[in-house]
Amino acid sequence: MDFFKIKDLYPDAELTDQPFLERDTFRLSYKNKWIHIPNETINEKEQALLSLLKEESEPDAFPISNSDWSQFMSGRKEQPPQTTKPVRLIQLYLEKMDQQFDYSIWMDSVLHLFEPVLDVFFITRDTCFVLQDNSAHSLSQDEITGMLKTLEDDFSIRTNAYIGHFWQPDNQLLRVFKEEQTIFQQEVAHMHDRISSLPDVALRYFTHEAVANSTIIKELKKQIEGQSDWKELIFSMWESQGNVSVAAKQLFVHRNTLQYRMDRFNQTTGLSLKNMNDLLLCYLLVL
Repeated sequence: MDFFKIKDLYPDAELTDQPFLERDTFRLSYKNKWIHIPNETINEKEQALLSLLKEESEPDAFPISNSDWSQFMSGRKEQPPQTTKPVRLIQLYLEKMDQQFDYSIWMDSVLHLFEPVLDVFFITRDTCFVLQDNSAHSLSQDEITGMLKTLEDDFSIRTNAYIGHFWQPDNQLLRVFKEEQTIFQQEVAHMHDRISSLPDVALRYFTHEAVANSTIIKELKKQIEGQSDWKELIFSMWESQGNVSVAAKQLFVHRNTLQYRMDRFNQTTGLSLKNMNDLLLCYLLVL
């Protein structure tokens, strides 16, 4: 497979280091990178041919699951497997997998680490789904980070994760899960941490289109991008929820130094990072 030949056929195709783009694309792995072809430029027959090409370019095929949850997630079953408890989807995207990667051992390890688990299966060679109901232990994000770090060390890989919300197993469940897939695919390149959940990415995801189309936002962005340290300042103040002392510790500066930077920011932009409404607006500007 040659990217430049594909580019001749599909001029809008892109070659990236990231597995997902914000727009809907057909993805092919290529020399530790990814080729993205916009789906709107591919007809049904071309989609079938590209799928065959994808199979050839990824010979280390992942194990195909025919479980009830797998069939439900792929749309082959209309109703979720019978359960009365709320269910969540954990999405794991694996990077730097080598030829010796053992899918069976990986899934067995995930079953034990995340126990109890309703199901675990791969939907692509590098994307794994874990389904749990709310009888699962309530784990903090730090605890889940530690669990995934154990897997990374054991398998010499890198993992990005999206920890889904618990949802009722009704006729909207598949649509909710599909939207969570879209959210993760669009936001994984922008995640500050390699593990995130809906609250971590909701602001950017749900406001992205409005922010991108706003002339006011673009003008405010220019002011902030004029100073190299202001983005870090805004992130620290947001993460500390406006607590100057905590933010100063995160930035390894004296409280008075941070206060001076905030005053300078206020004089230049007219926005105060002490005011939560102003801070929220600034956070949206740098997402």
